[in-house]
Amino acid sequence: MAHWQGTDFTVDGREPAGAEDHYQIGLHCWNSAQHRAAAPYFLEIAASAGHDAAVELLGHIACLQGHYAIAVPLLRRSTGSPRASFYLGVLYHQGCPEAGMARSLDEAARHYRAAARLGEPEAMLALGELYLERLLPLTRTPAEHALEHFLAAAERGHPYARYRAAELCRTLYQDTGRAAALYRSCVDNPMTGRHPLGSMMSLQSQAHLREEAATRTARAAQQRRDAVNAVERRADFI
Repeated sequence: MAHWQGTDFTVDGREPAGAEDHYQIGLHCWNSAQHRAAAPYFLEIAASAGHDAAVELLGHIACLQGHYAIAVPLLRRSTGSPRASFYLGVLYHQGCPEAGMARSLDEAARHYRAAARLGEPEAMLALGELYLERLLPLTRTPAEHALEHFLAAAERGHPYARYRAAELCRTLYQDTGRAAALYRSCVDNPMTGRHPLGSMMSLQSQAHLREEAATRTARAAQQRRDAVNAVERRADFI
């Protein structure tokens, strides 16, 4: 059995035999509130044997704990990981002196694009914001670049991307129908309630949906009035 601070760990009742077994124990510990502190110990055993997923998870843990000097070498080893590429993008975006990383939007965008190609919606959202702020080279309008990336993230279920895309459709494109569909998808998304801005997004989306519904009702009423009463016979106030 594997031991950590007086606790024994096994893999299906047997002693761990290699990197994959130690990774599975580390992953189990990381997902367990009771044994989370044990996760790095077992993951480091797996990582030292060349287990790529263990290296990637160690980088993730180090980032969450703010140990960036430890995290960055692990993230750089995790080629092909959308999460690792996104973290590197964030660290270049903000600058990370602890890890010897000067702020560079070009490097941030390079890593964000790598993460986006691998399907990371947070990276798509970050790229959209950079384009909207005109901080990356433009070949179209900032809004076109941004909306493309927001919609890509929205298709992957990202609640804030759906909200941001809805806002662009409503305010810059005056496409109220598309905006309403995106606002509705934001409200209906189970992930919205777990997002740090979930309450704001839900309240604002519902307000815009009510406004759009009221506009549709008023428009339909006016069309009805125009259909059943010819203009010359309206005499609204007579």
